[in-house]
Amino acid sequence: MKQVLCAADALVGFRASMVSALLCAATLSGSALAAPAGNVPAENTGLEEIIVTAEKRESTVQATPIAMTALSAGDLADQNITSIQDLVGAIPGISLRTAGPGQTEYEMRGLASSGGSVATVGFYLDETPLSASAVALNGRTVIDADLFDLNRTEILRGPQGTLYGAGSMGGTIKLVTNPPKLHTLEGAAEVDASQTTGGSTNGRGSLMLNFPIGDIAALRFVTTDKYISGFIHRYVIAPGQFPFPTNFGNCFSYYCTRGDVQDAPIAQDHANSNIERFISSRASLLVQPSDALSITGNFMYQRIDADGYNNYQAPPNNEAIYQPYDIKEPYYDSFHMWSLKVSYDMSFANLTSASSYWKRDVYQSTDSTEALQNIFNYTQFVPNLYEDNDTTTQIAQELRLTSRGEGDFQWVGGLYYSNLHSGYITKNQTPLFSTTPVCSLPGLGGDPNLGGHCAPGTTYTYGSFNPPGSPGYNPEGIMFNDNNPNVLKQRAIFGEASYKVTPTLKVTAGMRFYKFDISNNSNQRGQGTASGNAIPTIATASGTNTSLLPKVNVSYEPSSDLTLYSTVSKGSRPGGVNLPIPLNPNGFYYCGGPAPGTIFAGGSGPSYLTSQPAYYAPDDIWSIEVGEKARFDDRRFTVNADVFYVKWHNIQQLIVLTCGYPYNTNVGDAKSYGPEIEMAAKVTDAITVDLSAAYTQAYISAPKDTPGLPISSGERVTSIPKYTGNLAVSYESMLQDYKLTFRVAESYVGPVFDTAYYAETLGSYGLMDFRLGVGKQAWTASLFGTNLTNKHAGLTIDNTVFAWQQPTITRVSTNQPRTIGLAFETKF
Repeated sequence: MKQVLCAADALVGFRASMVSALLCAATLSGSALAAPAGNVPAENTGLEEIIVTAEKRESTVQATPIAMTALSAGDLADQNITSIQDLVGAIPGISLRTAGPGQTEYEMRGLASSGGSVATVGFYLDETPLSASAVALNGRTVIDADLFDLNRTEILRGPQGTLYGAGSMGGTIKLVTNPPKLHTLEGAAEVDASQTTGGSTNGRGSLMLNFPIGDIAALRFVTTDKYISGFIHRYVIAPGQFPFPTNFGNCFSYYCTRGDVQDAPIAQDHANSNIERFISSRASLLVQPSDALSITGNFMYQRIDADGYNNYQAPPNNEAIYQPYDIKEPYYDSFHMWSLKVSYDMSFANLTSASSYWKRDVYQSTDSTEALQNIFNYTQFVPNLYEDNDTTTQIAQELRLTSRGEGDFQWVGGLYYSNLHSGYITKNQTPLFSTTPVCSLPGLGGDPNLGGHCAPGTTYTYGSFNPPGSPGYNPEGIMFNDNNPNVLKQRAIFGEASYKVTPTLKVTAGMRFYKFDISNNSNQRGQGTASGNAIPTIATASGTNTSLLPKVNVSYEPSSDLTLYSTVSKGSRPGGVNLPIPLNPNGFYYCGGPAPGTIFAGGSGPSYLTSQPAYYAPDDIWSIEVGEKARFDDRRFTVNADVFYVKWHNIQQLIVLTCGYPYNTNVGDAKSYGPEIEMAAKVTDAITVDLSAAYTQAYISAPKDTPGLPISSGERVTSIPKYTGNLAVSYESMLQDYKLTFRVAESYVGPVFDTAYYAETLGSYGLMDFRLGVGKQAWTASLFGTNLTNKHAGLTIDNTVFAWQQPTITRVSTNQPRTIGLAFETKF
């Protein structure tokens, strides 16, 4: 009875009282520990065991002595998880920065990826590493992979550098697909349709087919097509009625306050302006000529076409975009991948070769009309579209040997190589709207008290103050055109070995040595570059470094239901290069220092540079983790918990200068610590309760002494929430021949400190989902809902740092409003 009451209390009050749920779970644990084994029905098998390969060999979550979470294909379906972003919402301790599909960066344990060109969390699809390093804006983002026909996901917390390499210093996310099945003809299909509040109808269809080819081969084909309606309004203000900004000069040389766009007359209302169209297909061919040899070739194609971003403007904070002109902001993201895995079972070890090549093409665009008006103090709004084309390719090869058998001594070792080429091509031009220059810059006759701006009421010639025929003349109105080919090569040798000192005590030690080389060529021209006109600025930057990543893990397993462990390990990621920064007073740009006579809010000065930081160094962490994994009551109740402490050295951080130009640099040291816990209780044979939470305290501990650097000791690391949690109650029962399932869950994310032009704090939010299903044999029909309370959460601000940063507008990414739908799936 106590268990049933607790489950009911969790269902009725679970939105308002996480604490109550925790107490309930504790009560359940006590009753679970006290319950005699004879009270458990004979047919019960406890909670599901998931086979994982986190340590490059098969094990279970409970037997793997690291902090990790795994979700099976059934878990993904039951929780209505169809994308990586859905997955993150179900697992505490992972934070994200996102502007929409295909534009998301993932973070763990307080290691923000808001700086540098390499993510702090590794991302793998089977054996293929997909985390890229690029000067391009999509360098830290990963593809928004579809999760249909996935075997499982593995989320590995803490530094995973020994086995997964540089860039996995915060953890690793692995997506493991279902391999082709020999001698089996099977298939599966799923369709759903839903309606979004404030949007329209969404649809999704997926298909899987598995074909045997003779006795030694099989082909598996998976495809998904989906349409997601937009929910952001894009308002175009009536011609000539768009309000100008006000309050000039108190925020460097900009206007600080945006005009009252919300009350301006609207000429066009483009509802659902962020519609997304998604298609993904993958094929896998398995050839197994003998029990010892298997060869698997994979191909994957994916494309996202989005009409706009999942973000809105602040002010006015009403989930809309306001524009002086009708300028769309489309986004396209296509991805191709080829991989080959060869496994050979030797008498003493398994030899694995994993080869891969992938190519990703991204096109982004954003309306910069308001930004350029504010930056250059135009006396009218000039239509401007900032466009960016990024192409990234990577070849990767891993060769490893893994010991066989179940003996006391186990080992794995290998070699790794990757060669990544990324491009960053921008186009940002504004048409001329005047032919007579009547305003110039300080030193050239302009008003220094206006920071180089034109005096009110005068006209400005876009392009250059140099006359026609001069070298600096800019007749095409080039603002920022850029071409930056970038190359990153990595080489590594790694190994890990474990030894059972006693039947219950195991010691594991590992090491990875890696070297990277990065080089970049830059060709820029335009008003916002170092030349300040059409003359190209050509520069090169490069860097190289090596790092040694050790790991020591001690685990104690007094029984098959209890594992205690502790890990000390190091993580790292490569350094990178900056694009040229305009250090001289060209145009408005005063990145080399404040403009004469400029007044600042509160009397504070601007952030500025005195030299070009072309290269920034690697950052690294040392991590200490202590944890336990326990099961009780015939494995009907599990508690997996850990406490971690991280020292982060030489942090790579993105800095937005007061002139609006961003650059990366190393800003000092930080610390991060906190507990993480996951509990699951099979309260009855029908009811299961899952509760997980994480607390992360991440702050700057020793900022680097750099003039004008806007970071202070004790300041929170950006984009890292202190609190995250998830509570779910599941019900499963049989009604005659029909299987009934019901699940309701709420995820919670605490406040987040973030920064664009200004530092801001985004409020906490909770999102509630449910799924109700009925099935018989090979089919299931479900009613599902996401974001039931229709929470409009602020997720990230200006995460891509795309286009010009200036104080009047902040772009805030947000989540999909309440969505209710029906789904049908079948297997054959």
